[in-house]
Amino acid sequence: MNELTKRTFFGFLYALSVVLALQTYSWTAVLLGLFLIIGLQEFSTLTGLTYKTVLLPALFIYLTSFLYHYQGMELRVIKIAGAFALLVLFIPFIYFIFDRLSLDELSKLYLAIFYLALPFSLALSIDGRLLLTVFFIIWASDTFAYLTGKYFGKHKLAEKISPKKTIEGVIGGLTGGLVTAYIIFRFTGWNLNLNLGSFFIFTVIIVIAGTLGDLLESRFKRLAGVKDSGYIIPGHGGILDRLDSFILVMPFVYIYLLII
Repeated sequence: MNELTKRTFFGFLYALSVVLALQTYSWTAVLLGLFLIIGLQEFSTLTGLTYKTVLLPALFIYLTSFLYHYQGMELRVIKIAGAFALLVLFIPFIYFIFDRLSLDELSKLYLAIFYLALPFSLALSIDGRLLLTVFFIIWASDTFAYLTGKYFGKHKLAEKISPKKTIEGVIGGLTGGLVTAYIIFRFTGWNLNLNLGSFFIFTVIIVIAGTLGDLLESRFKRLAGVKDSGYIIPGHGGILDRLDSFILVMPFVYIYLLII
């Protein structure tokens, strides 16, 4: 299997798993939870953080978000889970007090929580079809950005961080995202609770935040001196390589949906 065939095949399997899982809330939570666990492992390797140090507090935050948004869950259970999540979140400070964690490890631990656990937890609050729309727009934007940058790119966007990324590519990605958004809005019949103008703003936010997310992940990898965050998806690298845009998109999308 040559590199292009391998990349296409495993990229299709990845996309198919996302599309199928996002049909129900439970499977969405399972898939995103799996992505979070793998992403934490990859991020720990990139930054030199001990994986088991961050896993428990991150999962408690994610589990609390799941219980809060899961239909039919008792309020008392949610409160107990939330209390445990807060408790676990502050325990690392106690370890730091007694010199069981260095300042560097403590900083990286909360960076991992803020960078990964929070976005994935926020994703659980978004309707499945809207979340799927986010993925479609990101995929379309990435594809159009790659093609536009390859054939027309001349002006570097951030050469020291990502040498291949160009301003023309970003413009092409924005165009592809907007076209995809229009197709979804006009032809899918999905009730996304957004008018066309709000949906276009929603798309612009996704493309801009997604581009920044890509650059942020590239920055982490450059500091670590690696090309890919991992090797779990043949031809694509790690989970963070596939979800770098999604991770930074989630907080911005969540905030936008709160204020409109």
